[in-house]
Amino acid sequence: MHRSVIPALLAGFALFAAACACADDSRLRRYELPNLDTLELTLPPAWVDNVDVPPGGAPLTIQLTPADGAPFAVHLTPQAPDPTAARVMDATALYEAVRESAERIRPQAIEETIEIERLRGTRGAGYHFSATDREPPPGEFRYMTQGAVQAGELIVWFTILTNDGQEAEVARALAMLQSLVHRGTGQDQR
Repeated sequence: MHRSVIPALLAGFALFAAACACADDSRLRRYELPNLDTLELTLPPAWVDNVDVPPGGAPLTIQLTPADGAPFAVHLTPQAPDPTAARVMDATALYEAVRESAERIRPQAIEETIEIERLRGTRGAGYHFSATDREPPPGEFRYMTQGAVQAGELIVWFTILTNDGQEAEVARALAMLQSLVHRGTGQDQR
């Protein structure tokens, strides 16, 4: 009986070690918003973050880039609800805002029609589109995926900028957005 326990214990330790290694591959980040709420994101491995807080109360922007390798950029701008607004933006209004954004960039895009897609797996509504820049300036990105996702009452606007061969980075960014968490403090209640 003693012999059968040792392989089971070794297997258990191996699973525990693998789980710890996987936990290190992604890093949970918490960003305090101007209204004292918190946005939580689990960054993919080898991504670095930088927070830009403009003066004058403008919304902060979280910038995500690779630690090394081919450049790409992910920009996230959380928008807390207006505490004086009668209601929070619903899924239809969010869809329309993303569609209007796609229409504004369509003249510079290769695509004649830009499809709006639902961001699946989110805790709230989420929509995005992808477009290819017709003539990107030297050093600029060719592809853009842009949209918004709702987490509770928070709307996070995002832009993902990439070049050829970086489809996996777009997929990682969308997966990260699907699992973001908004933790409200109640500090901005009406």
